[in-house]
Parts: sequence; C-alpha cells; structure tokens
Amino acid sequence: MEKTQKIAEVAELKDAFAVATSAVVIEFKGLAVEKDTAFRKSVRESKAQYRVSKNTLLRLAVKETPFEPLGGAFKGASAVATTHEDVIALAKAINGFLKDNPAAQFKAGIMDGRQISMKELQALAELPSREVLIAKLLYLMQYPISGLAVALDGIRKQKAGE
Repeated sequence: MEKTQKIAEVAELKDAFAVATSAVVIEFKGLAVEKDTAFRKSVRESKAQYRVSKNTLLRLAVKETPFEPLGGAFKGASAVATTHEDVIALAKAINGFLKDNPAAQFKAGIMDGRQISMKELQALAELPSREVLIAKLLYLMQYPISGLAVALDGIRKQKAGE
C-alpha cells in the first residue's frame, strides 16, 4: 500500500468511526470466502458496515475517538463492524456469525459508549427486535382499555337480557 492509499484508508475509517455509535472487533483468520461473504451480507442487512484493514491503520483511525479503547484489540487478523443505527441487529448478525464459525473470535466491542464483553453481546443478540418490543408495549398499553371495554359490553348484554 502506498502512503497516499494509507492516508485515504485512515480518513475513510475515521469517517466511519465518527458517525458510529457502536463498534465490534472480531478475528476472522481461517475463514472461507463464502462464509465471509455471507457475514458481510448479514451485516449490511442490519444497516451496519464491516471493514477489514491493517491493524496499524485501524489504530490510527480510532485515536481521539470514543473507540480508542479498541486500539489494543487490533492484533492478528482484525475486522471491525460499526453501526449508528440498530445495535441489536448488529449484535444478532455478529453472534450468529460467531456461532456458525468457530474459527472467528470476538475480540472487543463498544456499544453506545460502553465496552462490552462477549456475554453482553450474546445477551443483546437474544433480545427481541425493536419492532417486537414496540408491539409488546402497545399491547400492554391497550390491554387494560380493551379489558374494560369487554367488561362494559358484558354488563350491557347482561342488562339487555333481563
């Protein structure tokens, strides 16, 4: 890589980290191309970005950002997945990938400004999607009202039957 290419790569990475709210570093050595392609697709579907770059460039890119603590994880074959949208969708994509590919490993992660462990990533991945949580909340908010309506209708029918 020439120096100008490296500078451009660091600038692109800095831009990605500047807009991201969450980032996860994984090690991907020994991974088949088909599996990597499938993982890239699942990350794109979760509205996140996935990037493989040289560790020195990644370390330079995270300097003076909220993701600076990830600098120590950039050793070996490193890849970074970042998102500024749905953290849960990214966690699900990464967790599914790590389950299906024992050669890949979780190295480090920062989600919403807080470092996370693999257990926390798995816990996030097991949460229902945002849409499901909203639907459950709406059901719980509507349930007492619908129960009252059913009870009032029952009273009305009871009075009408007398």
